[in-house]
Amino acid sequence: IRLIRKTNDKLNQEITISSISKGQRIMSFNAIPEFNENELETVLFVGHDIIEAKQIEMEIKEKNNKINESINYAQRIQSSILPSNTIIQEYLPNSFIFYLPRDVVSGDFPWFFKKEDIVYIAAVDCTGHGVPGALLSFIGYFQLNNIVDHDVNYSAGQILDKLHYGVRTTLKQDRVDAEARDGMDIALVRIDFKKKELQFAGAHRPLFLLRKDELLEYKGNRKAIGGIPHRNKPENDFENHVIEIKKGDKIFFFSDGMPDQVGGPDDRKYSSQRIRDNILNNKDLTMQQYYTLFANDFKKYKGKNKQIDDVLLIGIEF
Repeated sequence: IRLIRKTNDKLNQEITISSISKGQRIMSFNAIPEFNENELETVLFVGHDIIEAKQIEMEIKEKNNKINESINYAQRIQSSILPSNTIIQEYLPNSFIFYLPRDVVSGDFPWFFKKEDIVYIAAVDCTGHGVPGALLSFIGYFQLNNIVDHDVNYSAGQILDKLHYGVRTTLKQDRVDAEARDGMDIALVRIDFKKKELQFAGAHRPLFLLRKDELLEYKGNRKAIGGIPHRNKPENDFENHVIEIKKGDKIFFFSDGMPDQVGGPDDRKYSSQRIRDNILNNKDLTMQQYYTLFANDFKKYKGKNKQIDDVLLIGIEF
């Protein structure tokens, strides 16, 4: 009453009161001032028992906290399989990885492996994002590790062939009653520094090569890794592109998260063409400068729009 006299405004307050028959209850009280010729005449008090609503609210909060704790723990586990920048810089000193998950855990992940004189690096984009994408990322990670560790002579195309069938087997997509269509897109690079040779294979993902003033594009196959096979249509193997490495060559490969992001003045997609233009129009930049360019340009282009997917872009200069 003192507060209403002071403010002349309606007040709401939650009060815990004791009840002889029902124990402690949480009440929501509205105190509504009524005036007569601008003078406070009466105050109407209306109370509602909200104990059940509060209990439901607390249960929801508790469940949300447990879910968030689980997701944060999953993020720590997923982070443990991501390649160390220190190790990558040891073998690819002029390189960058622009990695921006949409959620706490990610369906995109960079992958790196070194065996004998061969360096492998890939941008992997699993179906979906968040928790489902993160679960698939573990399948892709361990499948890739097992394949390249088994035989260093596999070409980039052969690695994707084996990954393709490995994912299908793991998810039981090769069975007649298969329903899971999940899989992944990937841009995979195999580098042999002794031979000065780069091999590239892609599933729905391209590779851009900047050589002096020319930007070349090597397209990936128009099929994903995994998925239910077409019963009456034979599949082609993944194409293996072999490129002679020349000093000063710069390569870029990425998931679809960046080109698919909506933004800009017209709410259009960022597009692969914008990535091409940024590379070609800034051909003298170092890899670290390219990282800054793409990070700033993507943030500016996205603006206040929600990030729609995980983002992964890898650049390497030889």
